[in-house]
Amino acid sequence: MPAPLPVPHVEPSRLLWRTRGEHWDYEFICVPEVPSLPAWLTTLEAMVGDADAAAEELRYGLLEIDELGAPAPRAFPYVATRFLDPARKDWTGRPIQHFAAWFPPIPPEAVEVLPSVIPVDWHLRILAGLARTYGSGEVFGLPEGAIRAWKRSHQESRAAAAMTIVRSTPPMDLLAGDAAPARWRRVPTLKKKPQEPRVEVSRREVGGCLSAAGRILACVAACGFLLFALHQLASCGATLTGTPFGASQVGSRSF
Repeated sequence: MPAPLPVPHVEPSRLLWRTRGEHWDYEFICVPEVPSLPAWLTTLEAMVGDADAAAEELRYGLLEIDELGAPAPRAFPYVATRFLDPARKDWTGRPIQHFAAWFPPIPPEAVEVLPSVIPVDWHLRILAGLARTYGSGEVFGLPEGAIRAWKRSHQESRAAAAMTIVRSTPPMDLLAGDAAPARWRRVPTLKKKPQEPRVEVSRREVGGCLSAAGRILACVAACGFLLFALHQLASCGATLTGTPFGASQVGSRSF
């Protein structure tokens, strides 16, 4: 029997989850309050981007955040996985992938105990707990027509509305279940810095205002650079669609 769980419940405020719906493409449906980052895509990709979803590889480690004004970086233990939904498929019949990470409220020095106390099916337990929110017709099953109508009649994105729904999920139970330490892989510590505050610098501080001729030349140069960039994209056949990390799939709509 595994040792008692240090934290028997999963709070949505400590959950990072990226997935897709039946008719919409990959989006974050939950981001944690603790720890907090301005963006999560590259961090999640570093955790499980190269994992085999079919194998349900289990990973754990530390996320170290160098917080502004803090005397030292803070480290947050986490568990993460990438897996296929056992039941849900998109409108074309493709299986749904999930990218999940949970940050249990334990001290960093306790990170090595996680493989021996976290149930091997922790991600499936959380997925089951999300059935009434993520699995609802308001999120996963939202029809394509409703997505189009939402964009026309709401200022808030549908993704933000879906996240609000998912964040209302009650704490999910992890009390029962078998551990399998051999299934886990320790990931090297991930180090992140918070977004730097924007510093406004006036034109006077960097040499005064541009002359009229200078402004014209600057506009011409900017337009030339933009045309060159567009030409390069067209010649390379660049596209913004394709994979679960930051891209769309054919026939899918963003929120």
